[in-house]
Amino acid sequence: MNYLAPLRRAALAAALLLPMYAWSAAALPGNSVYRLDATLTDAAGQHFALHDMAGTPVLITMFYGDCHAACPVIIETLKRTVAALGPDGKRVRVLMISLDPKHDTPASLSSLLMMHQLDPAQFRLVAAGSDSQTRALAATLNIKYRVLESGEINHTTRIALLDANGTVQVDTTRLDADPDPAFVKQVAALIK
Repeated sequence: MNYLAPLRRAALAAALLLPMYAWSAAALPGNSVYRLDATLTDAAGQHFALHDMAGTPVLITMFYGDCHAACPVIIETLKRTVAALGPDGKRVRVLMISLDPKHDTPASLSSLLMMHQLDPAQFRLVAAGSDSQTRALAATLNIKYRVLESGEINHTTRIALLDANGTVQVDTTRLDADPDPAFVKQVAALIK
């Protein structure tokens, strides 16, 4: 019996898959958000890599669950933006990344989904695997934040539309439950 056969098959499979992975990473534009190496965990407890979001338009932002000021407005803005896109809005995925990965657990993120009546098939609330990944994501998305002694987090608000390759196409920093009409118009034009 040849005990090395399974090892040879595994090595061959790895050798075949490595060029495919290298090609896909190289195929992404240099300014793609998906080039960032970040492991995320969603409200269902599923772990995935940021680049797994590639392939469809994504509205992306950052928030935190215990926020009682800007973040509920951001959530409402995203809901209304998707609704304002009409039937095309169903094609857009929404990725909301926590600024507080220590406290925003899958259970608390799941509660937020239910509380805000967000469709988990379209809205993905996630936390990064570490504070350093959270900081890298915030820097990449041009979102500044700082944690106060009270536990509150001061942060800028920004919603961006990523294309299928993870490149920011348009963004808005307007903080209002009613979506920015110019942003909605730009998103609608880009997702057609």
